[in-house]
Amino acid sequence: MKKILLGLSLISSILLADTNQTLSVNPFEEIEKMQKQMDIMFQQMQQKFFNDPMFKNMQTSIITQPNIDLLKKDNNYIIKADIPGSNKDAIKITTKDNILKIEANIQKQEKEQKKDFIKQERFVQQYLKIITLPQDADTSKLKTDYKNGVLTITIPKKK
Repeated sequence: MKKILLGLSLISSILLADTNQTLSVNPFEEIEKMQKQMDIMFQQMQQKFFNDPMFKNMQTSIITQPNIDLLKKDNNYIIKADIPGSNKDAIKITTKDNILKIEANIQKQEKEQKKDFIKQERFVQQYLKIITLPQDADTSKLKTDYKNGVLTITIPKKK
């Protein structure tokens, strides 16, 4: 969208310029000014969007895909998934037909009570990642480890 607007602006400034006179305006400077103005507009729009109470409620129901690394090391496949803030017991790993499914639910609730004032905040986060594993992965022998927000799954190769 930005590129289209910038292109239209450049074309209109060239068409409107008097062909007998040299162009005293640098079109690249004008494009840069417009881009900065549009960046400011988008930042303001984004701030209004994220501060809207309706969006805050929607944000708590969004399912996030954790970032993963899939490595092949010796006779194992190693998957590392970022699931920060989770409890080890809240992580569920299932496999079927060489498809690995990682699920995690994080729920936190904070209460702060002072004289004549009560503050209560809730945080809910869901993680879901589905990975197709190589055919030689032996999912019946997978091992897991969860430390510092990183889930490590080790799956040996079939012999």
